[in-house]
Amino acid sequence: MSKRIVWLSAALVLLGTVGTYVLSLEDTSDVDIGENEVVLPVVSYVTAQASDNTGHISVFAEVRPRWTADLKAQVSGKLLSVAPQALEGKKVSKNEPMAQLEKHTYDAQLEDAKYQQSTAEFNLKKKQNKHVLALKNWRAVNPKEDPPEMAVHIPELRVAEKALEAAVQKVKVARYDVNATTIKAPFSGFVTKRHASIGQSISVGDTLFTLLDAEQLDITVSLDQTQWNLLEKAWQEFPAKIYNANKELVGIAKIQRGGGFLDPKSRRYQLFLEIVKSPETSVLPGEFVTVELQSKTVNDSLKLPATALTQEGFVWFLNNKDELQRFEASVVFRDDTDIIVKMPNELQDLDEKRVVQLPMAAFLPGQHVAPTPAGH
Repeated sequence: MSKRIVWLSAALVLLGTVGTYVLSLEDTSDVDIGENEVVLPVVSYVTAQASDNTGHISVFAEVRPRWTADLKAQVSGKLLSVAPQALEGKKVSKNEPMAQLEKHTYDAQLEDAKYQQSTAEFNLKKKQNKHVLALKNWRAVNPKEDPPEMAVHIPELRVAEKALEAAVQKVKVARYDVNATTIKAPFSGFVTKRHASIGQSISVGDTLFTLLDAEQLDITVSLDQTQWNLLEKAWQEFPAKIYNANKELVGIAKIQRGGGFLDPKSRRYQLFLEIVKSPETSVLPGEFVTVELQSKTVNDSLKLPATALTQEGFVWFLNNKDELQRFEASVVFRDDTDIIVKMPNELQDLDEKRVVQLPMAAFLPGQHVAPTPAGH
């Protein structure tokens, strides 16, 4: 019993000692209960001004040659030669010979037609002389009466005149056939395909070459209803800029016509542009380009950096208390660097319209921030 009392006494002493030590630690601990300074997030902003802004309508389109032709044989014959400049990939000039068909048969037909024309001319002269002699004889006998047509051989004269007209036309046809044996370029362009080889027998209607216009290039632009409404109404007075895939300016185009109808498939407006030829133009047929059209002026709008627009379509700004606020942007135009939005009601009463340049996903409406001008 005495041992149990001893152990209990020792345990109480040990517990008292530990409690005293803990209390001494709490009393001697240096606790900094000072209030920490709150650090506000720094937000970069740009100052926007309401003004009348003009944007651009960008449309993706294909450059097309004005003329594309399959050169077909107008006469038949053996293909004797193909000009070196008529090979695939070569550029030919207008009326430049490209190939030659055998033409002996057509030369003979032309000479025969010329002979028939000479014979008709000779017959006509004989009929004319016969008519003149008959008319003189009639007037000598009957000076006061008009002769009947048969008496002075007028029907024969008319037949002779018609025969000569027919002979002249036959000469024209025969000469056309002779000229058709030489295949010439109807316009300046590139030979994209050769369909026949030397020595081949060619029939009427056979395709010999495919030619692509290299002088005049056109672009057809398709616009939806919204784009059409934003287009400058006097669009024919404003040239369109053409950019390649690298966003380099490669040419200027003039709007010639359009807007009179909707495409039956896409139900979109069509504009037809002609590329203006100049030393700086570097556009090729078949190239896909971006066409930049002049828009009408948007009154009382804001021009902002494209980075100010969030993926959700909001633009953040700062109120007079340096608190974050946002509005849903009505974007009229956009490009890689800027957007043009209609003036929102939220900014109407602010003297300084400070728009956040790079909004963050963690922003909250009413959050207090430390604003700083962009670039500082």
